[in-house]
This record gives sequence, C-alpha cells and structure tokens, in this order.
Amino acid sequence: MMRQTTISNQQMMALLVISTVGTASLYAPAILTQYASRDSWFLVLLGGAVGILNVLVFLQLNKWYPGKSIVAISRQVLGGWFGGLFSFLFFFYYLDITSWVLREYAQFFIIALNPMIPQNGYMIVGIIMCAYAVFHGLEVIARVALLILGISVVTFLFIYILLFNSYNFEYLLPVMENGIGSALKGSFVVISWFGDMMFISMIIQYVKRTKKTVPYAIAGIAISCTLLMMAVVGCIVVFGGKGTSTFTYPIVSVIQNIKLFGDIERLDAILIAVWVMSSFVKVTVYFWSSLHALTEWLHISRPRLFIPPLAVAVVICARFKIWGLIEMSSLYDRQAWYFLIFQFGLPVVLLLAAAVRQNSIPEEKSYGSG
Repeated sequence: MMRQTTISNQQMMALLVISTVGTASLYAPAILTQYASRDSWFLVLLGGAVGILNVLVFLQLNKWYPGKSIVAISRQVLGGWFGGLFSFLFFFYYLDITSWVLREYAQFFIIALNPMIPQNGYMIVGIIMCAYAVFHGLEVIARVALLILGISVVTFLFIYILLFNSYNFEYLLPVMENGIGSALKGSFVVISWFGDMMFISMIIQYVKRTKKTVPYAIAGIAISCTLLMMAVVGCIVVFGGKGTSTFTYPIVSVIQNIKLFGDIERLDAILIAVWVMSSFVKVTVYFWSSLHALTEWLHISRPRLFIPPLAVAVVICARFKIWGLIEMSSLYDRQAWYFLIFQFGLPVVLLLAAAVRQNSIPEEKSYGSG
C-alpha cells in the first residue's frame, strides 16, 4: 500500500493553480487572441467559470464517497466491467497528460534555450526528477507546489508592474466589436486548460477536509483565472490583439523589453525559471496520479516498483506522439474535445450514475426492512 499522507487545503490550492497557470501562461495569449483578439479576456473568464463547475463535480463525488479516488468510485458506482473500463480510461488519461506536459517541457527548452541538446535528453532528465519526487510521495510534491505558488505570484506581479509604462489600454477597445459569438469559438481550448485540474479527483482523498476545503478549491481557480488574465491582457495592451497572436510565447517577448534601472535586462530568465518549476510540479502530480490510478485499477501492493516502467512509457509516448511544436499547438487548438471527454464527459457520466445510486439507496433499505 502507498504510504498514507495528508495535505492541507492551501497545498491543494497551490497544486490547482500551478497545474493550470504554469504551462498555459506561456502560449495562452497567442492561442486565445487568434480566436477573440482583444476580447480574449472573456475566454479566460468563461474557462474559469466552467473550471469551477468541473472541480465541484469531483468534490461532490468525494462527498458521496469519502476517502476514495475517482478510480475506486468508478468501480463502486458502475460495477466490475464498466467500472474497470472507466478506471482504465482515467489511468490512460493521466498517463497521456503526463507525456504531453513532458513534451511541452522539452519543446520549450529546445526553442527558447538550447536547441543543441537532444530532445530526449531534456525529457529523460525531467522524468527522472519527477520520478524521484513521486517516490517520496504526494506530501513532498504539495509542499514544493506551495513554495512555487508564492514565487510565481510575486514574479507575475513584479513583471506586470515593471511593464506598466508600456501599456496601451486603448488596445482593449472597442469591447466585443465582433459580438460574443466570435469569442466563443475558442471556448473549448481555454476550458480544457482549466480542466487540467482534473487530478484533484485523485488527490482529494488525501486532503485534510474542513469547511474551507471547497472555498480553497474555488480560490485556486480564481487565482488561476487572475494570473492567466494578467498574462493575456498584459500581452494585448503591449502588442495589441493581432500582434500577440503572431508570437509563439508572447509573454516571453513582452518581458524581453523590460530594462530595470536602464542596465538590467533579460528578466525573461526569471519567468523561464518559474515556468520550469511549475512544469515540474504539473508533470509530477500527473505522474503521481497515473501511478495511483494504476495501483487502484490493478490492486497493486507495491506501487513504487512501477515507477521506472511508467517513466519509460511516458518518455516513449512523449517522444513519438507528435513531430514538433506546430503539430502540438494544432492538436491543443483543434482537438480540444479529446481532453474535454476525459475532463468533463466521463466525470459527469459518473456523477449522474452516482446520483441515481444515491437516490435508490433509501428505497432499497425500505424494501429490505419490509
């Protein structure tokens, strides 16, 4: 059995924020402005609102079945065959997301830092660090996430304050010039980013539940929405909507224009460091979730033995699933429905089935007593 640990509400909130903002903040402004231009802020608000509903689904399932992950709940609610199928699908998705984020991690290093180092080198080093963290358990990962959250918030605020003199707020006007329908075309993309909080369905059983657990979860989404909004709006008021859409990583380009005290430049290195730490947490928490899902699906008694083979599987999947950054961006953009099936479709089906089961329990007891 896995060593039982407990994480606090603050640590849960930190994991939610880091998993959403850490990677999305780099490419979100470019992708969203392709759909909604200067009105991309609306998509961020929409994604945050749906993200709250998504997290509430997992919290409600945990309320009905306390102390159980979504994998265990699937078996109890849907029975052996269908429950086993759902358990496998959730395991597959967690493992798949781990490989996607690891590939983002390597791709960014190649483009922004050093293209001479092989892509496999970045991924192997990254997965080894994640495997080491997973070996030591969720509590360690959560503590690191809480520390990185503080660093991330301070860094974002510091950067956008320094950029204030470069802002042209008229780039945000007119609001909704082309109507709300045009902006909604990018809704699936941003909703799938907030759907990355799905791993809460695996860690919630380890959270020390209090009356503040739900408010902390909602606060995590609110903080994520705020930070992502700062990234999107910050790029728009500097480059404009159309200008932002032409960059690969707009926020990095924005920060490269900062000069502190007239001499200090290249502050984008600070953002890159924060992004690397955030990506590490996201890969790690999804790797942990995939290992935990596999453990519960197959009833494994010594899960740590499966860390090395899972790490190898993640690297192989990350290496061969796409050819490069353009194909990756296209998949995130045009096939967001794939992620939404696992983030929203399957959990909602499970919630509805659980609701039916909950409503039928009193009748079964009444029938039995008669």
